[in-house]
Amino acid sequence: MVNVLMSLFFLLPVGLLNYTIYKGIRKWRSPFKLIGFIIQSIFLLAVLVLFYGFVVTQPDDRGMFIIIVTSAIVSIIYSINSVELISRRWPKPWNWIVPVLFALTVMGLFFYFFLTSRRWGELRENNPDLLDFVIGGFFTLMATCCVIAIFQIVQDAAWFAKVLPKMVRKEDIGGAYMNRKTFISKLGLIAGGAVLGSFMYGLTRGKFGFRIIEKELFFSNLPEAFDGTTIVQISDLHLGSFNFNFEPLIEAVKIINDLTPDYICFTGDLVNTYHTEADAWVSVFQDLKANHGKFSILGNHDYGYYGDTSDAEQEKCREGVIAVNKEMGYDVLINEHRILEKDGQKMAILGVENWGESKWFPKRGDIAKAKENLPKDVSFKLLLSHDPTHWDAHIQGKETDIDLTLSGHTHGAQMGLTIPGVLEISPAALMFKRWAGLYTEGSQKLYINRGMGYLMIPGRVGMPPEITRITLRRGSA
Repeated sequence: MVNVLMSLFFLLPVGLLNYTIYKGIRKWRSPFKLIGFIIQSIFLLAVLVLFYGFVVTQPDDRGMFIIIVTSAIVSIIYSINSVELISRRWPKPWNWIVPVLFALTVMGLFFYFFLTSRRWGELRENNPDLLDFVIGGFFTLMATCCVIAIFQIVQDAAWFAKVLPKMVRKEDIGGAYMNRKTFISKLGLIAGGAVLGSFMYGLTRGKFGFRIIEKELFFSNLPEAFDGTTIVQISDLHLGSFNFNFEPLIEAVKIINDLTPDYICFTGDLVNTYHTEADAWVSVFQDLKANHGKFSILGNHDYGYYGDTSDAEQEKCREGVIAVNKEMGYDVLINEHRILEKDGQKMAILGVENWGESKWFPKRGDIAKAKENLPKDVSFKLLLSHDPTHWDAHIQGKETDIDLTLSGHTHGAQMGLTIPGVLEISPAALMFKRWAGLYTEGSQKLYINRGMGYLMIPGRVGMPPEITRITLRRGSA
């Protein structure tokens, strides 16, 4: 019964989209009408193939697949209708060529995205630029269509609520709806165009527009000798996503070095899946300079969990990432600590392996082990922990002697709307309780870096890559 309901949930929007296309094709002249119906038949066949391939043969993933595909199809329906409404009064043949080309472009990329999804590993290795184009193009068009659809859905819902009583009473509902719908369609297309432009920028230049965020943090128990200590935090490099494009990160290294930090802390996710992704980058990050030391930890992607890998291969990846970090000049903290000394005073820096609340993330972080043999006279403790959910689960209110925790992992979802110092919203807020920036609970602080790299979506839209410079201060703000 569940399978039947999920199938209907998926196929009903497909039927509606098919009918929408059919209405448009009926108005075409021969022989274009025949060509249109052939294209429509191919489209419907492709939908059924996708449905069988992903829902029937991949039952573990069908829930997410159905949600994504259904949302995409609904968005496509509304966006095609919007384009058709706007172009209806255009001169022939543009009044039908434009909506048809729009529909074919969106649907073609939609299907190509899903049909190639099982070969992403192969494409990443053999043709990474093509993979980035497919994924980037899909998310760009889907985001554009979703924005257009939102305007239409809100308009339809408001109109339906208004006319429903009249329909029940069998009264005339009037003809104002189409004029208003055309106006709303124009607004939706304008908003969709803004989203399209934002995505195109984020997929090309925005993903390399490194932003420096300065934070001055006050602690009453910070030793006087460390007052004014500067820490540069970087996170989530995901070097496998850069396709050996060295120039942007060489520039990022120069930016960091110009900040002349006392310490550099890298909070994990050096690679995507395989430790060999980082081999070519060793010399780049060997050039990172800190006055007193560079420290790093592992993130969830540094364990090789997300490829078709055995347990032995995953452990090999973990060990390989640790080795590459060391080659880059980092002191890698694997559930352990280091004592930092200055003018006879001490503070501690601790680092744990990844611990994530989700079942998809490794749970190897061990704060108790990291604190073993930690001298009692060390008053200030800085913790590096990749996943911020670790802070809520095991640090905040529990390990109360941990003063500052630095995390990453969320990427800020790589998209959002950011007005520095005024506003920042992101889909990451739907997935994480704490997703970016500074959080304070009592005397404990958590800072979440938005990451320097990117994953899946080959870009950053309104969520620039981040380099954080933290200055430690003794006292209160």
